[in-house]
Amino acid sequence: MLILLSAIWGSAFFAIKISVETINPITVASFRLIIGSIILFLYFKYKDLKFIYSKKIIFQIFLIGLIGNFIPFSLISWSEIYIQSNTAGLLLSVAPILTLIFSHFLTKDDKFSLLKFLSIIIGLIGVLFIFDIQNLIYKSDSFKFIIPKLFIIIAAFGYVISSILAYNMRHMNSVTLTTFVTIFAALISIPFLIYFEFKSISSYSFNSMISLFYLGAFPTALAFLIRFHIIAKAGPIFLSYVAYLIPVFAILWGYIFLNEKINSSTLVGVILILLGVFISQKNLVMQKITKKSIGNN
Repeated sequence: MLILLSAIWGSAFFAIKISVETINPITVASFRLIIGSIILFLYFKYKDLKFIYSKKIIFQIFLIGLIGNFIPFSLISWSEIYIQSNTAGLLLSVAPILTLIFSHFLTKDDKFSLLKFLSIIIGLIGVLFIFDIQNLIYKSDSFKFIIPKLFIIIAAFGYVISSILAYNMRHMNSVTLTTFVTIFAALISIPFLIYFEFKSISSYSFNSMISLFYLGAFPTALAFLIRFHIIAKAGPIFLSYVAYLIPVFAILWGYIFLNEKINSSTLVGVILILLGVFISQKNLVMQKITKKSIGNN
């Protein structure tokens, strides 16, 4: 199930790349959210779940939907007009490293340690390799390559901050939370969809439409449902290992469907990022084992 989830999430990047060839990136993000929210809501009704809300909960869900769904989806879609799909997937693998940084400041029980600090440094060096700093210095049109990559990093920031906000709402059923976060994100996206379509109408092709529906149905809706299943069966620590597999599938799908290559600098970068994630996860697992051992004693 973990491999299946990684394969589906990793496939989002090549599907986005195909979609933005003929469809506005904001439209891609919006329709992805609309399709995903419809499927999730049908599942929500099938499970006969209830949504008990307050003004505070509505505001929190709105915020998570904005910075964790709509903005990242839009930034990634726009960026993939200019960069390879596998590069986007690789850059998003830095999210666990960013989580370590923000968790120190935004949570009470997840502070820096020597291992965490080391993993952050290694991960950030890996990001510099993916950015290919040498070429950025010597190429006059380097901004065309650095801005889309920076937008992917900003998208990763959005994912991280929204995950921490969602963690603070862990009293709510995860299916309910995800369903309504996606619905709110879809509602937020609609005015932007209308504006950009009136400004520049997309030319919908068969391939782009199929990719768009796939984005909403699989990497958005189905992936979240698989995620819930894995958390219930194996726990969140096991789920976190998805960070190792998504870049692998991003490279694989990009090569199979788009004939994308990966250069040596990018390969070194992703190895460093995954090494940083490994070190941080090893530290997290050891902390959990220690706490459990103390509890048993």
